[in-house]
Amino acid sequence: EDADIDNAVAQMQVGLFLNQGQCCVASSRIYVHEKVYDEFVEKTIKETQKRKIGDPFTEVDQGPQQNKRQFDKILGYLEKGKSAGAKVLNGGNRVGDKGYYVESTIFGDVDDKMEIATDEIFG
Repeated sequence: EDADIDNAVAQMQVGLFLNQGQCCVASSRIYVHEKVYDEFVEKTIKETQKRKIGDPFTEVDQGPQQNKRQFDKILGYLEKGKSAGAKVLNGGNRVGDKGYYVESTIFGDVDDKMEIATDEIFG
């Protein structure tokens, strides 16, 4: 509860969104002490909303998913999270109608037994 929240949020942004989350060490599950939860979530949403998504050969923070199979898998997990009752705090949708772009997504109110918490989404 005495953590540097700004630093934790900055590190989480790199740990989660590096390579569009397509790396085996992605920080896709973040556990936050209840005393700093609201502050952490508020700052995380604010930072995540700043992320630019698009052509990786331009000035963006996040490019496309690797292929259609991975893209469809991620969209499926986004729907599973929503259906299971997790709250979408940011993102949760496809970006545009071309390419394999997905919004940088943050879920809240995730139960440890939900598939989005137990499965490795890799994206």
